[in-house]
Amino acid sequence: MYKHFKTFCFFVLCVLFCKRINSYNNIKINIQWKLINRKKTQSTHSILSKKKRKNVLGAQNNMNLEKIKQLRKVSKEIKKKNILEINEEEKQKREKETTAWKVILYNDDIHNFTHVTDVIVKVIEHISKAKAHTITVKAHSTGQALICSTWKAQAEKYCEELQKNGLTVSIIHESQLKSTKNKSDTKI
Repeated sequence: MYKHFKTFCFFVLCVLFCKRINSYNNIKINIQWKLINRKKTQSTHSILSKKKRKNVLGAQNNMNLEKIKQLRKVSKEIKKKNILEINEEEKQKREKETTAWKVILYNDDIHNFTHVTDVIVKVIEHISKAKAHTITVKAHSTGQALICSTWKAQAEKYCEELQKNGLTVSIIHESQLKSTKNKSDTKI
């Protein structure tokens, strides 16, 4: 029985394999015929429509050029309006903001004058040694001194570098500095 079972399975497999190949070939042939028929119909349509396309494309190009010219005019007008809308107050506000942040040095009894002066000159390159010494003396006599005025990111960088070198420094916005001066004036 086992011998017959092997032959039976082999026979079934052969039949399935033949059916599979036959159906695969039929599908493949149908697809090829469809492609051939489609190419024939497309070629006849393309010959007729090439002349029409040239005329349509020429008209579309002219319309596109006109649209581009109109868009350019509109964009130039928008740019002019934007430039005019920025008034003097906004410009002054922006200019003030570039120097609105103050770097303040506070007096401490730990560091000597030369150390403080050298650190200020090292961290803030545009300050001379004489000016740094003047700032150090002022901080020693009054308790605090203004090192420089700059924008926020730069002020934070200076403050961090000065603090790394052991100085007591902070940054204050111009508006906070004025409010503290007004409070001290009213107390006296």
